Amino acid sequence: MIAMIRYLSELLDARGRRHLRVMLAAQAGQGVLQGLAYLFVAPLVGALTSPPVDWGRFWLWAGAIAASVAVHHVLLAWSTSLGYVVGTDVLTGFHERLGNHLATLPIGWFRGDRTGPIGRMLGKGTMDVANIPAHLLRHVVVGVTAPATMVIGSFVLDWRIGLAFTAGALLCALALRLLMTIVRRNDDDYEHDIGVSASRIVEYARQQPTLRAYGVLDRPELGTLEESLVSQQGSQSRLTIRGAWGLVAFFGALQLVVTTVIALTVVFTLQGTMTVAVMIGLMIVTLRMLDPISQLGELAGTVQVNADAIGRVRALLAVPPLPEPAEPAEPAGTGIELRGVRFGYDDGPLVLDGIDATIPAGSFTAVVGPSGAGKSTLLKLLGRFFDATEGAILIGGRDVRDLGSAGVSRLTAQVFQDVYLFEGTIADNLRMAAPDATQADLDRVARVARLDEVVERLPDGWHTRVGEAGSTLSGGEKQRVSIARALLKDAPIVLLDEATAALDPANEAAVADALAELAHDRTVIVVAHRLSTVVAADRILVLDRGRITEHGDHDSLLATGGTYARFWDERVRARGWQLRRPRKEPA
Repeated sequence: MIAMIRYLSELLDARGRRHLRVMLAAQAGQGVLQGLAYLFVAPLVGALTSPPVDWGRFWLWAGAIAASVAVHHVLLAWSTSLGYVVGTDVLTGFHERLGNHLATLPIGWFRGDRTGPIGRMLGKGTMDVANIPAHLLRHVVVGVTAPATMVIGSFVLDWRIGLAFTAGALLCALALRLLMTIVRRNDDDYEHDIGVSASRIVEYARQQPTLRAYGVLDRPELGTLEESLVSQQGSQSRLTIRGAWGLVAFFGALQLVVTTVIALTVVFTLQGTMTVAVMIGLMIVTLRMLDPISQLGELAGTVQVNADAIGRVRALLAVPPLPEPAEPAEPAGTGIELRGVRFGYDDGPLVLDGIDATIPAGSFTAVVGPSGAGKSTLLKLLGRFFDATEGAILIGGRDVRDLGSAGVSRLTAQVFQDVYLFEGTIADNLRMAAPDATQADLDRVARVARLDEVVERLPDGWHTRVGEAGSTLSGGEKQRVSIARALLKDAPIVLLDEATAALDPANEAAVADALAELAHDRTVIVVAHRLSTVVAADRILVLDRGRITEHGDHDSLLATGGTYARFWDERVRARGWQLRRPRKEPA
């Protein structure tokens, strides 16, 4: 519990931490007063059972009980209102801190498999964390302080029962620890599986056209979604069943303690070593102690789940941000140099292993190679999606780490392999590159990117909404929007990742013209698949298994008869394929 409170305070500002401390003090006061109110019953009964009745002592203890109850309810109202205030503070701090941190992470960190967990964290995780001060902490704090007060007070009434309570408290604490350990271990698996399922559901929904076109919705080998849902169901069942066994162990220990204490009070009273007043008081304390402890046990699973939510937030906040220079350097040009660049994702094997290359300013460089060679990864490093594991990438003679993310972004325009458009209009998506762009600017880049004919066809022209992820546009239309956006940014370096791969042959010539305009007076690096793109390059880098195996222009590489020559032959043969109508057999 102490660790959970400490983690919670990390999400709060100074004002929120002050509210949290006051709230915890009020809740602890509630627990102490609740325990004292029940302990005061023993001397009150003693005043009534002593011959003669001691009315002075009776009213004294009755007044003490009434005062304890009254102050308890005042603290209850105060701490409850503070709980909602702290919950709101947590929500504000959570969103602000998490949003600020996400903005500092490397772009490449945001992989598709992290979409589900992050979305769940920002949704349900947010409410789980805010629920801790708003609802759970009061039950936890009172569930600890009230029984602790009663246990300490029981030593005053009868030290033997005090020892029995202490031993019972240790037994219940061990059972509670066991319960929370069971929940924590199984909740980690459940949260992982539900995050994977969320990502698979989004993937399944987005890929419906492809799945239906090929009639593979029921293919067992494509059952990634079903497997993730089955795994989620299994982890949820394990969490529920094992958590239930933990509850059985906890309540079994609690009932054993209560039964033992009641039996001891009866035995001591019959032996004459305990007065009836003390017996009645201890009976009341024992039975009333059940309520907060039982509630603590019932909420233990929820408390652990919410504590795990804080743990996941802390783990995300612990992801190291991309380091930024205190004073960003200025490049002396737009030439690019790679010196001994090595890179691997997370703790995996190296994707790029010792890349050395020089790309002159204003040149057009094509990167080719087999799938998995590291072509897209190389482009991501140039755009500083990540920092190289070893070696350095220089732009204008300056390490990209010294330029900073903002500096690299200002120097580069990027056309990604998978174009993503934000919910909004076509004009809104273009103006992401230049918020102050005029309508004349939009019209100019649209003509160059052949986007103007798309805009003219749409019912609302520039004001047509593209839907989530550009769902109302075709792949080729989205590609044109992306090229127009890069043109509008007017950056000196252009990074193209298979920019023409999504276009049909009829549009290839138009887009080739757009790319030629985009490349004019700029440094261009393109991951190329189209023959026309490769031939137009000033220089070609052949990447294979994370290394540059060949480099040169088209003619010189063909003459060597190496990897590039084989790549070229394969593309030429593929381009020569034709679809023929099946010949009808004679009747």
